Amino acid sequence: MTTPSDSDLHALLDRLDMVPADALESQWVEFKPWQGPKEDLRIACEYASCMANAQGGAIVFGVHDKVIGRNAAIHGARGFDADLFRRGVYDATRPGLSIEVSVLTVPEGTGQLLVLRVPEGTQKPYGTAAGLFKQREGKNCMPLNPGSFAQARVSSGALDWSGASADGVSLEDLDRVQIERARNMLRARDPSSGLLGLSDREFLTGLEAVRDGRVTNAGLLLFARKDVLAEKCPQAQFHYVLLKDETTVARNDVDRLPLLDIIERLDSVFQGPLNPEEEISLGLFKLRVPQFPLEAVREGVLNALTHRDYADPGEVLVKHSPDELVITSPGGFIAGITPENILRHEPRARNRSLANAFVKLRLVESSGVGRKRIYRSALIYGKRRPVYLASPSAVTLRIFNSGANTRLARMVSELDANGAPVTLDHLLVLDALLHADYVDIDTAAGALQLSREDARHVLEAMASMTLGLLERKGHTQTATYHLAKGVATALKGKAAYTRTRGLNPVRFAEMVREYLSDHQSISNAELRLLLGLGEAASAKVEASRLLRRWCAEDGFLNAVGAGKTRRYRARA
Repeated sequence: MTTPSDSDLHALLDRLDMVPADALESQWVEFKPWQGPKEDLRIACEYASCMANAQGGAIVFGVHDKVIGRNAAIHGARGFDADLFRRGVYDATRPGLSIEVSVLTVPEGTGQLLVLRVPEGTQKPYGTAAGLFKQREGKNCMPLNPGSFAQARVSSGALDWSGASADGVSLEDLDRVQIERARNMLRARDPSSGLLGLSDREFLTGLEAVRDGRVTNAGLLLFARKDVLAEKCPQAQFHYVLLKDETTVARNDVDRLPLLDIIERLDSVFQGPLNPEEEISLGLFKLRVPQFPLEAVREGVLNALTHRDYADPGEVLVKHSPDELVITSPGGFIAGITPENILRHEPRARNRSLANAFVKLRLVESSGVGRKRIYRSALIYGKRRPVYLASPSAVTLRIFNSGANTRLARMVSELDANGAPVTLDHLLVLDALLHADYVDIDTAAGALQLSREDARHVLEAMASMTLGLLERKGHTQTATYHLAKGVATALKGKAAYTRTRGLNPVRFAEMVREYLSDHQSISNAELRLLLGLGEAASAKVEASRLLRRWCAEDGFLNAVGAGKTRRYRARA
């Protein structure tokens, strides 16, 4: 269940004539009597932090939880200021927790209940300013025990586990081979680095592998001997699976290795025959396109090793098949990062000291550009856009070998050669237009992970005379954009531009009305066929967006049914 809606709460309240509110409480719902704004704000802070530490939920004030009967149980809330409750919860929780405050109208009591909806936290654990830390377990708020509290702080990145001292690990437990490997990696990337002239102990201190003379967990992961790593950090397991096809495993490597060793081994895999290249002719030059771009693989693996939750006993898993590469690491995203904003969100590190070591070794950037490299290195060859999936317990990156789009790769290479480099933003828009005839500002904003205004600027720049990649149709705020004639011909063939120009989004509503006059109803699939949107996932999303717009308050459609059987009829 997700955070309950108003209709969900009304359905629960309808059962009060049979059972008390206490029996209706759950992981996601808490009922509380109304005592007054001051006292109930304190209770709200306690329960909000408790629910944020679990899966979120709703707190409903104005209901006695031990009384049967709606009239007796619902007395309502009065004398509160919703904005003061919202700000009060934020100010009195650590870290500050943003909640939704609303009023639920009822016929009993004061006629209104105060409802606080709490999202699942992204920076767990949460507590009150007074130092109370609890977590929702079933329908109770239970104190976080010291072990769970410490693990939650590590998992959320509130505590840098990698910078803490590694218990029972001394300098003698470190492997000189791994230290020399680190020096060689740095020497190859930055021969002028001041770290290279330091003694081993100073070198390790500079990398935050040693702090105050003691080996940190970052030092353990990077430089410990294999036997020490297996004993002291058994969760640091790395698993590489090579699939010959869907059911045949060609290679299955499970080991606990120092992280730099893992990086070099994966580099050797994807620089060899297991990652073959396709050769594309570009006039006098040849462009070599690997199944999986090494840059994307390296960034994906480094991110998994750096940002995984080392309080979780799981492993980093790399599953390599002819069709896709899947990299999974334990622990969800932190600090508000999601698959929908990962390209634009400021970088956050769960393991700050380990991340710093990788930056100082010039293996990663501190500015978060690595995520953009993953996307660009695939899109520049016309391959399918990489996909991030996230849950509270894991992050998965999928990189696809869909075969290069030779037309796009050739066009990008020629533009670069002519001094007009194609940026990641351009590639994201072009990728969307490979699967659709046009995009509007909303569609582009989703693909770019930008605001509507920023997305409009990107589209307008691409439609300018300087770039000439797109053409605009319509007014600025309601405009649609399609590939310019030369670009459409280069990427989609001779007929693409003519066909796209013939599709006028302004007539879409008129075409649907004409269709309904003959057929009474229309489905998402029928709409795509009618408008020539195609069968790509982006086309299904675009059709759904149009149908939602036409079902809005000022629209002309009504939705009938649900799920795959849903159809749309003309509004009477």
